[in-house]
Amino acid sequence: MKTTVTHNRTSVSALLGLGSFVAASICLQACQTPNQPNSVPLAQVVQDLPPDWVELPPGDWHLTYLDAPTRAALLDFRKEIAAERKTSAFKTRGGFTEPTNDRWREVNDECKISYCANAVVIGRNLTPELAGTALSVNEAYMNSSVVGDVDFRQMQDDWARFWLMNKPSMLSPYPIVNTGGRP
Repeated sequence: MKTTVTHNRTSVSALLGLGSFVAASICLQACQTPNQPNSVPLAQVVQDLPPDWVELPPGDWHLTYLDAPTRAALLDFRKEIAAERKTSAFKTRGGFTEPTNDRWREVNDECKISYCANAVVIGRNLTPELAGTALSVNEAYMNSSVVGDVDFRQMQDDWARFWLMNKPSMLSPYPIVNTGGRP
């Protein structure tokens, strides 16, 4: 009876050891999941851009980041727009002339360029494409993917070694031919 109790204790400890090994393997694999590409802060700068600079209210915070000549050109264009809206030609046409619409697009483009070139906007993140000190977001993601892939494949080999299935037994007194195709 005493041998049975010892055998049961051995079985329980073997099961606990196996469970611990499986849990540790899962935890270690969870650490190696590839990093998801985070949103690049440059995309946030582009999202901060208003769709139409000409229609912004005069006290909008975006205007503080424009350089002085661009801000002056925007204010002058707003005055031109206000004057054109008061004309009878605007009321009969029901809209602006094509040159005014072209100038509108040009002013919006100049304001976007000025905003994105502002030192404060650039200073929010000087390296928007880097995830760490040396790798870009895509490079860090690919590096994590490769490491995770190698680790998953190594886990198969480790599992085979744990169950002693990686090579034939050496306990036989007769020569054993390795038919597994592995050296």
